[in-house]
Amino acid sequence: MVTPGLGRQVGTPSSRMAIALITGATGFLGCEIVRRLLARDGETHLIALIRAGDDLTLERRRRQLVQGLPGAHGKRVRVVRGDMTEACLGLSPADYAALTKRIDRVVHVAATTHLGRPLAEARRRNVGGTTQALQLCRRIREHGKEGRLDYVSTAYVAGDRADVVFESELDVGQGFRNTYERSKFEAERLCRAAMRELPIAIYRPSIIVGHSVSGETTRYNTLYWPMRVLIPFYLRWRAVTGLVPLPLGRECPLDIVPVDYVAESVATLYSRPEAAGRCYHLAAGVDGAVTIEQLVNLVCEHFHGPRRRYVDPRGHVRWLGRALRPLLRRLSPGFVRRGEHYLPYAFQNPRFDVSNARAAGLAPPPFAAYFPRLLAYAHAADFGRGRPPVPGQRLPSPERPGPPVAAEWIEHS
Repeated sequence: MVTPGLGRQVGTPSSRMAIALITGATGFLGCEIVRRLLARDGETHLIALIRAGDDLTLERRRRQLVQGLPGAHGKRVRVVRGDMTEACLGLSPADYAALTKRIDRVVHVAATTHLGRPLAEARRRNVGGTTQALQLCRRIREHGKEGRLDYVSTAYVAGDRADVVFESELDVGQGFRNTYERSKFEAERLCRAAMRELPIAIYRPSIIVGHSVSGETTRYNTLYWPMRVLIPFYLRWRAVTGLVPLPLGRECPLDIVPVDYVAESVATLYSRPEAAGRCYHLAAGVDGAVTIEQLVNLVCEHFHGPRRRYVDPRGHVRWLGRALRPLLRRLSPGFVRRGEHYLPYAFQNPRFDVSNARAAGLAPPPFAAYFPRLLAYAHAADFGRGRPPVPGQRLPSPERPGPPVAAEWIEHS
């Protein structure tokens, strides 16, 4: 599937300008990467591969993608209708051949981040999509062009490790807590094997949250999901919740980075030839990660509440949880399923060495400096259930708790 007449699209660049195909451009991270790539270099042109059922849907998604971009930047973005998981990206042989002659490189961001997908489906999207990206780069090389791949992996290819993970490491015999970790590990393994023939830069972001300045986000999973469940409960029942301990590992590290830092890092390394052949942890690092207790303390300070007590989640609470699980599954199966996906991250996590990223001059802002803005934005938007705040809107006072929120899965891919 492809928009007819690739050559007739607005803003056809001259041959001297670099043209990259980008996948996942309409997603939470991909949209920010598009903005940063265009802002960093006026010579960069992008073709966004977008899934759409028809050309009208494609045009609507194109308008959404360029909305808010300076006019000159938007003219350097074109779109093609296709599917990264299909052979030849779902294009006709003629359109695929024309695309390989037109582009110079690939930025592969698209992925399913759903932790609970069946393994075959996670592999189809994450491993299959990466396989197609590598094949596309090989075809570009056949035309005598660079064929570089900038691949967005994840720091959690480290799986269930609890030690320090280095950027040079991948397979050390780790296990995996879900199909997302496993499929992204398998996809990165393909990229590393292909480094012998292709210039490939690998980026491993950790837990991505909203914008560090505005707090804005369109994705309320990962860190946001536990907060959207716990915060309304504690706010609504302030008088008694001081007696309710949190069944979390208080010393468990959480490596968190804002979306603007990750996007700016990708855009910076995209322009550096020396980034090819290297892997970069786009993470807070060993010294920048926060513990669950530090995170909870920041939440309590924001809402002017008392600090919380903790109970070992591997002790008696674990047995109580197992006993109540059948009842909870009948009452709220979706809640239990999502809780089971996230709970392992509340017990132990790896820490990430960031030597390559720091040597490249990349470092995120301190978490405590921007977290209140994330929390204020998410609370004002009712953690994804309400209208998002408009720019300049005064956010609600933390003393005034909002209504409890339901646990809904919001997927980003």
